[in-house]
Amino acid sequence: MEDWQKDFTEWIDNVTVAVEGFVDEVGQSMEKAAEDFENDLFREIEQFLDDVFAPIIDVSIREESQNYYYYYEYNQDPESILSPKIEPTHNVHPACRGCTHYHGRLYGQNLFVCGMHPYGSNNDSCSDWEEKPNNKTLEV
Repeated sequence: MEDWQKDFTEWIDNVTVAVEGFVDEVGQSMEKAAEDFENDLFREIEQFLDDVFAPIIDVSIREESQNYYYYYEYNQDPESILSPKIEPTHNVHPACRGCTHYHGRLYGQNLFVCGMHPYGSNNDSCSDWEEKPNNKTLEV
């Protein structure tokens, strides 16, 4: 073989080795970049899902605990699901505390206090007040 052919063959071999090294290096860089991208993407997706679903799950847990309350109330008083009972307090409809006529059901967002006074008594006492059987009035 002639010298130029031998030199050319060596040159081709060197170029081949250099190109293979370059391709390997690019491949490794691409794998690293893809791996970093995948990790970042999964981290971002996980953060997004936490931001979006964590409040929903929290609400769901609160609702589940309230469902027991509603289940219990429903079994004790079937009307409580559709029209929950609001008991009078010393601040809200105090004249109605212990009265046999007190209805105290919520319909939509309206409280029906009693048949004689649908919106409640305007005073601290009520002329129609009658004590519930077996109930002592609460002293303030």
